[in-house]
Amino acid sequence: MKTLVQQLKSAFRIESVATVDNGVQVTWKDGHESFYHNLWLRDTCHSPKCFQPDTLSLNSGEGEGHDPLKMPLNPIPQTVKIDGEGNLDIIWGGEEAGHHSVYNPSWLRVHCQKDPALKQGRKPLLWDSSLEIPHFDYHEVMKDEWVLLDWLEKMVELGVAIIDNFPKNKASFQLLVERVGPIQERYHPTHIFTLDTSNKLAGNIHHAYQYMERLHNHTDHISYNVPPRLQFLGCIEYDNPDNDKQAYSTLVDGFKIAEVLRTQQPKFFELLTQEYVPTGRRRVAGVEEKVSPGEKNTKKYQWETYHRQHVINLDENGVVYQIRYHENDRVPLNISHDKIQDLYAAYQAFTALAESPEYSAEFLIAPGQVLVNDNWRLLHGRTAIHNPGLRRILLGAYMKPETFRSRRRILLGKKSGMPDMWLMGCSDRALEILADRMNP
Repeated sequence: MKTLVQQLKSAFRIESVATVDNGVQVTWKDGHESFYHNLWLRDTCHSPKCFQPDTLSLNSGEGEGHDPLKMPLNPIPQTVKIDGEGNLDIIWGGEEAGHHSVYNPSWLRVHCQKDPALKQGRKPLLWDSSLEIPHFDYHEVMKDEWVLLDWLEKMVELGVAIIDNFPKNKASFQLLVERVGPIQERYHPTHIFTLDTSNKLAGNIHHAYQYMERLHNHTDHISYNVPPRLQFLGCIEYDNPDNDKQAYSTLVDGFKIAEVLRTQQPKFFELLTQEYVPTGRRRVAGVEEKVSPGEKNTKKYQWETYHRQHVINLDENGVVYQIRYHENDRVPLNISHDKIQDLYAAYQAFTALAESPEYSAEFLIAPGQVLVNDNWRLLHGRTAIHNPGLRRILLGAYMKPETFRSRRRILLGKKSGMPDMWLMGCSDRALEILADRMNP
């Protein structure tokens, strides 16, 4: 039977080690070479003196191994070797003579600053109107954590998935959301909300409930400092006497149209990444939201928000990571007179792409299906509802970005088979690589 080390891909097995200048040079079985500074190695020591395996945090109390005032700035390794389990084994000399540190090789590899795989990141798959949405079975998601992980991976790749065969009730809908994590608290009285075409009171509160020509593509809650990440929409009922495409959902890949804009109109792209577009929402005293006609004792609430944001948001590498666009929530621009025409022209160009049939996927959320989409990436809307006889009831809920990210990180770590102490503190990209560290 192969040992654990023998089951690892060559990228995670150490071939040789050597002390070089003020650090350790590691050569891997796949030929890659890594350099780790002595101070970095000493600072990341996972020995019981330096790291608490129960709380998964540093032992930085008075007199402990990670006291920043006592950490030597020039630690000196006395011996460096590969132990019998393939780990990097160091006994320190100098000021900390005899201190023993052992480093998991897989963990070391995903902390190599020279490994291009770590810096490349995982690129989303951009799409247009030809999108084929991936489907997952509700019961398989609920019982199999690897199906759950596959679903979450599709959310990273495409930003959308449909869960089939959900039992069409609020309790089952809530269980699905909570399979990932807690539902995000809303400013409304309920955290699971109901979109019902027959609810006239709700239609007076928000345009999403109203009969209208069309609900234009948008992202939700952009006047929040941090908008919700995932949106869940579960269909309870759809009865359309006309049997046409009324109340069909529409989705647009915001990352795709941002890249189209970057290529075709780079000046407009730059403006939407640098200039602020303010948004806001206001709920006056006395407004209440009933989620069903017969509901009693619903709470009244007040709500007032204002936030300035970029329509297209970039990370430090210039990669688009978030779209914030909702025409109905836009409030007066706060921009100098010499820039207003250019910014509005850029906004119009983005809007044209968001509404273009070339990039908009159109489909029905059928009864028993839950549409899950990434609200940081996708714009969503729906086609018109012009027949008062149409019945459409959706359950909805939101999820915070860290909740979605946390569940995925936990499952990636579990797939890696590594102890928690070596998973804590790894980047998302590192966890993706570790989850694929074993030979097939």
